[in-house]
Amino acid sequence: MNRIRRTEAVCLRSARHRETSKLVTLFSPDAGKLVVLAKGARRPRNKFGATLEQFAVSKVIYYWHQERTVYIISDAELVHAFPGLTLIPGRFLAAAQIAEFLLRTLRSHDQTSSGTAVQHYPQLYRLTLAYFDVLETATGGFPALVGSFLLKAASFLGFRPELRRCLRCRKPISDADAVAFDPERGGVLCSKCAPYTVAVPRAGEGVRRTGQMASDALRPRNRWGPTAQYGSGVKLTRTQLATLSRLLYSPGAEIAKALPDEERLDRRAAGSAGETDCLTLILTFVSLHLDPLLLNSFNWKSL
Repeated sequence: MNRIRRTEAVCLRSARHRETSKLVTLFSPDAGKLVVLAKGARRPRNKFGATLEQFAVSKVIYYWHQERTVYIISDAELVHAFPGLTLIPGRFLAAAQIAEFLLRTLRSHDQTSSGTAVQHYPQLYRLTLAYFDVLETATGGFPALVGSFLLKAASFLGFRPELRRCLRCRKPISDADAVAFDPERGGVLCSKCAPYTVAVPRAGEGVRRTGQMASDALRPRNRWGPTAQYGSGVKLTRTQLATLSRLLYSPGAEIAKALPDEERLDRRAAGSAGETDCLTLILTFVSLHLDPLLLNSFNWKSL
C-alpha cells in the first residue's frame, strides 16, 4: 500500500535514469537514506527544477511502499541550493567527500526503525547543512573542515573518539604527559598505558582489502619487548592533540575563521618524516569503525 510522506532532505547524489527521469539519493533527518525516482525530471520543462541537484535542500513528497526500496517522488520545493559549493573546485570536492561518506554510512529508509545511530540522524542532518554552509564561503582549509566533519559525524553515529582521558586508566591527559592515539580503540593513551606504537598507513596507501584492514594495516608491532600489553598507539605531539581536539569540539564556522597551521594539521606537508599526520589519523579511525573504503576514496591533495 502506497503512503504519501513528506520530509525535508538534502540531495547527496543525482543520476540519469533512462531518457527523461532521475534516480536521486536523499538524506532525510527522519527517514535516513532515501532513493527516489523523479519521473520526467530531465525534461526541458519539469516541475522539479533545481530541487534535485546535488547538495540542494528541498521539501519533498514521495510515495512510500513497504516492499520497495526505490520510491516515487511526486513534488519538491527548494529550500536552499548552496550555489557557492560549485564555484571553487576545492569547495565542491570537500562537499562531495562529505556526501560520499554519508552515502556509505547512512541506513536506507527501511532500516531506520531502530538503533542508536538512527536516533542521531537529525543532529547529523543539521551538521551536514552547517558544514555545507561553511564550505559555501570558505576559500581554503578544506581538509581541516572535512576532517572536522568526519570526527563529529562519527560521534553522532556512536564512535566519538576520547581525547581528554586515557582509554585505559581514565585519568585526564595533562599538558606535560606524552600521549598516543589508538585508532582501533578510539582514543588517546597516556605514556604509562601506551608502551608501544604502530605505523598507520597514509590515506589511499596500503588499504585495498576491506575485510582485513583492521588486522593487517593496524596490527600492533611491539617495539619495547614482550612486556608491552596495553594496546597499540600512534605517538602524538601536544600540538597534534590540540588540533584533533579543536576539530572535534569547535564549530565548523570557528574552524574556518582560524584554520589550523599546516604543520599541525599535516606533518608530512611540513617535511617531518616518520610521524603520522592528523588527517590520516582521522581517516584511519573513521575507516576502522564506519567505512572500510574511506582511506581509498579520500585524497587530501585534491583539496
